[in-house]
Amino acid sequence: MAIGSAHILVAGLHSDDATSHHTFDLVRVLRGQGIDVRVFYEDQVHDLPEEIGAVTSQAYYAGYTPSADLTIVQYAVEHTGWFHLADRLRDAPGASIFWYHGVTPPARWGGDADLEVAQLRTALVWHAHLAVTPSPFAAQELHQHSGYPLERMRVVPPAVPVEELARAPGPAALDKLRRRLHLTGKRVLLSIGHIAGDKRIDLLSEALALLRPTHPDLHLLVVGDTDQNDAARQVAGQVTWAGRVAQVEPYLYLADLAVLPSRHEGFSVPLVEAMAAGVPVIAGDAGALPWVIGAGEPEDRPDAAAGLLFAPEDAADLAYQIARILDDRALHADLARRGRARAQRYAPDRLAANVAQVVEEVRGLAAAGRPSVPAARQRPLFGYYDVALRGYRVNSGLPLVGRWVAAVRRALTSHVKEAYLDCIIERQVDYNGILALEVARLQEEVRRLQAELATLRRDCAEAENKQDAYNQAKGNEEKTP
Repeated sequence: MAIGSAHILVAGLHSDDATSHHTFDLVRVLRGQGIDVRVFYEDQVHDLPEEIGAVTSQAYYAGYTPSADLTIVQYAVEHTGWFHLADRLRDAPGASIFWYHGVTPPARWGGDADLEVAQLRTALVWHAHLAVTPSPFAAQELHQHSGYPLERMRVVPPAVPVEELARAPGPAALDKLRRRLHLTGKRVLLSIGHIAGDKRIDLLSEALALLRPTHPDLHLLVVGDTDQNDAARQVAGQVTWAGRVAQVEPYLYLADLAVLPSRHEGFSVPLVEAMAAGVPVIAGDAGALPWVIGAGEPEDRPDAAAGLLFAPEDAADLAYQIARILDDRALHADLARRGRARAQRYAPDRLAANVAQVVEEVRGLAAAGRPSVPAARQRPLFGYYDVALRGYRVNSGLPLVGRWVAAVRRALTSHVKEAYLDCIIERQVDYNGILALEVARLQEEVRRLQAELATLRRDCAEAENKQDAYNQAKGNEEKTP
């Protein structure tokens, strides 16, 4: 089968969101392959590039019918709620890809129920011909959530404009920015990203406080979301909050090194951006971060990694790694060189080549038919919660005047149907979907508790057998003269 059209289904699109930027890149790559691409979003959009806005439409579960040769679901959930439109993957008529970017662990947000359900909903991947993830860590995470086999997953990192990032701004512009941020005469420690709990800006602040006696000229520059937390305020005199910026390049070239202390990352675009600009990087030894810098696979040599790792949750180790780079000019230069080389793995031409390969593979798989979903992975209620009759058409069986009667009926009822009934049915479909997911979650919990109960019973039986054996042995000893 040939692939002439593609639909990309997303929760929402935002100009400062990594998954959204990946969607933009995916549209451009697929269009470059001669594929007619449409993007359907459920939630909201902000500040889209003109070329992307022209192919983007809002759609809800009950109002969207899959019809493309290729359907791609962009599955990334942090704390944004539901994404019912993704379930249309079950009805995709052609090739299908589940593009998994990650689900933030619920514990990071105090046991968020939406995130727990989002993990459960990854079972949707069984309806895809292939799954694509940005890193081996994300592939393992998807396998853990859904049981989907690793051999049906492909790792395709997102694109980062490394060539643009490698071009330094002019000295005058950098000096002006440095003076505006009051960083003249300072050594700058850069952190890029919004300040959420799992980004661990608090840990970075602790490390900065530890370094203050020996490195008084060290200053933390945070680019991104400006919601400061309590730990950061403790060293507010050594922290500058730049907020969200239109271009990150000038800030990279102010930095002596960049740090990403996150506990959970399926990839890290800021890490690659820093490497591309020749800024030495330090990352937490967790998630996909070791793999991104070349220290996360058996064949990777520690002395060839493009950055340093620190023990997660260990502010003292983070401070030690920062001091190593600041105090060793040769190490600083070596890491900058390695980082630039490593960043080339994530250049846009790599994404284009990888996507072309995946599309060709999924095209061949689709030629053999729809994916087979094991009975153990099927959720019966998911096949019934769409109660919308989208195929229904007003008609009349009267001879001769039938089509005129039907037209009058449509004219008389359209204001009620479109404005009220369609909206009510759509909300009912969403509600049914929530119930179906909740039932599935409860079923998973029941199975977990049943397994736990079986283990307890087995342990109790073993303990009773041991006690009986002990009592029998003790009784035999007492009978022995």
